Amino acid sequence: MRELTVFFFRHGIAVEAAVFEGSDGDRPLTAKGEKKTQQMARRLLDLGIEAELILSSPLLRARQTAEILLEVGVAPDLMISELLAPSGSLQEWLHWLSHWRQEHEGPLIAVGHEPNLSHWAELLICGKALGHIQLKKAGIIGLKVPATDPLGNSQLFWLTPPKFLLNSNGIA
Repeated sequence: MRELTVFFFRHGIAVEAAVFEGSDGDRPLTAKGEKKTQQMARRLLDLGIEAELILSSPLLRARQTAEILLEVGVAPDLMISELLAPSGSLQEWLHWLSHWRQEHEGPLIAVGHEPNLSHWAELLICGKALGHIQLKKAGIIGLKVPATDPLGNSQLFWLTPPKFLLNSNGIA
């Protein structure tokens, strides 16, 4: 089994927790968050980025982000998983990933939250979370994850906040 391309995609801009009256899991994307996520999804397609599956946190803002990626055509399938919730475990996600990749070779997009995604990326790259990577909302991290012993042995090939792919008119 060869290395797998994994993209960590942080959910788009959501209603601030301080002003939202419901539970954290029910915070939706703002109109600006939806627009920026749509722009990012279209830009990913322009760059030839496509995946076999979008795996998303069950929290509303992440699900909405994943649904936008799906609607734009970044991947043909979407799966919701507690593994990408803020309480998710990298070890459990890696266990799921090892089983998934037995039947799949295409890239995977994992839609989730901070600080999980950047900590997970650092653990995969360096073997420990150093707090040096910060993933912006609707930002993306690209990793090459080896089939065996991925902690500390994965390769970062892309870390991009939306502002580097989008200009004020939408698409760069």
